[in-house]
Amino acid sequence: MCSHGHEKLTDGGTRASDRSGALGLESGLEALRSSPEFRGPVESLGDHDPNEHLAVIYEDQDEQFAAVVPFIRQGLERGERCMYVVNEHSVAEMTEAMGAGGIDVDAALDSGALTFHTIQETYLRTGTFDPDDMLECYAEAIEEAKAEYEGLRISAETTWILDEGTSLEKFMAYESRVNDLFYGEDCIALCQYDRNVIPAEILCDIVRTHPHLVYDGAVCHNFYYTPPSEFFGRDRPEREIDRMLGTLHERTTAKVERDETIEELAESNEQLQRFAYIASHDLQEPLRMVSTYLQLLERNYRGELDSNAREYIDFAVDGADRMREMVDGLLEFSRIDTGETAFEPVDCADVIETVVTDHQVQIEENGATIETGSLPTVRGDRTQLEQLFSNLVANAIKYRREEPPRIEIDATEHGPYWRLTVADNGIGIEAEYADQIFDVFNRLHAEGEYPGTGIGLAICRKITTNHDGEIWVDSELDEGSTFSVVLPAARSET
Repeated sequence: MCSHGHEKLTDGGTRASDRSGALGLESGLEALRSSPEFRGPVESLGDHDPNEHLAVIYEDQDEQFAAVVPFIRQGLERGERCMYVVNEHSVAEMTEAMGAGGIDVDAALDSGALTFHTIQETYLRTGTFDPDDMLECYAEAIEEAKAEYEGLRISAETTWILDEGTSLEKFMAYESRVNDLFYGEDCIALCQYDRNVIPAEILCDIVRTHPHLVYDGAVCHNFYYTPPSEFFGRDRPEREIDRMLGTLHERTTAKVERDETIEELAESNEQLQRFAYIASHDLQEPLRMVSTYLQLLERNYRGELDSNAREYIDFAVDGADRMREMVDGLLEFSRIDTGETAFEPVDCADVIETVVTDHQVQIEENGATIETGSLPTVRGDRTQLEQLFSNLVANAIKYRREEPPRIEIDATEHGPYWRLTVADNGIGIEAEYADQIFDVFNRLHAEGEYPGTGIGLAICRKITTNHDGEIWVDSELDEGSTFSVVLPAARSET
């Protein structure tokens, strides 16, 4: 059999009822979009009526695993059965790679949610490649998966086609028939092709027969995709030249539009820089004068002012001061370098030590405790990272409940990236506001409840974006919050 039935449980214990959305190519793209391992751009499906195949063409093991591991991990999280066919790698190597990617492989294997298979157990189970037999194998696997799971997710290493001597036309025709088998089913496949091993002429046809390709850190909406009905048809040459000419036209148009957009963005950036200058000079001085003269008015004419007048002056001074804070925040936001910053290895343990020292008075006044796990060295700008974690720690202390703040800072490795978490026991955030809090000036509380400008988390997001990273929050109201920051690992020196 190609797969075996067990109780319906993923590596993390996710049940079928927890899954939303049908299984298809869009699911595979989403696995890469949301993955900390895979950091490249991911294009949408576009106008294709896609088959359920996603192909990764890789040049090294890191590229291969960066696509495969999140693909499998998402399937397990969604309550699907994941079927993996090994070829150039051993089961032990794939188990190690998946474990490093946050998958509880032992639990997934024990439950039957994850199964490993050899080429001899699948494509060559009759001794040679028999398309009819392999289609039957997949049909059996789909039926078994549907009986207990939310769908079937397949990933297969394919260098065996070279050793077995199967003709490309035969294999591509089989691929077309697989598309028919998968159509309308909760089933998706990620095919893996090693560019260093598979000849270029074969890869050319592989490119033409997959609507989406993963290559060099990007998921590409494939201009060169040719539907099977056209790929194997008699008029293939005519259709191919139409497609090539159409591609040239589309790419030229897109390039011109891109260049125009770049010019517009450059002009907009210059305007933002001018605004930053105004904010730091022209706006600061009049605000200072307003606040100063209002305070002089109150001091010199106190005896002539009634209680209402003094209250009005207090409101005006407070408003001017808060406006100055907002201007300072905007200036700080605009000064974050989003250009080609010269990043270097930064020890996060040192960064957190500096942040804790800077907030020592605030920590003592609130009786806060901060616990840190083993923290990594990442690639980045130390000053910006100190600013990022300073904002997160300050917020964790400020948005406290009655009990003393408790903050835990830890890290987990995800391929070439690290995920650092800052967890607190504070007031929490309602789920509907989890994304809005990172927008500039977006405050969830009145000034009288919690003072601030609403820029701190926007600065955090701008810093993570500048580091090719991400930031998000998992929180429940009155239960605390956990902010996750994904940053690139420091490259090892060779």
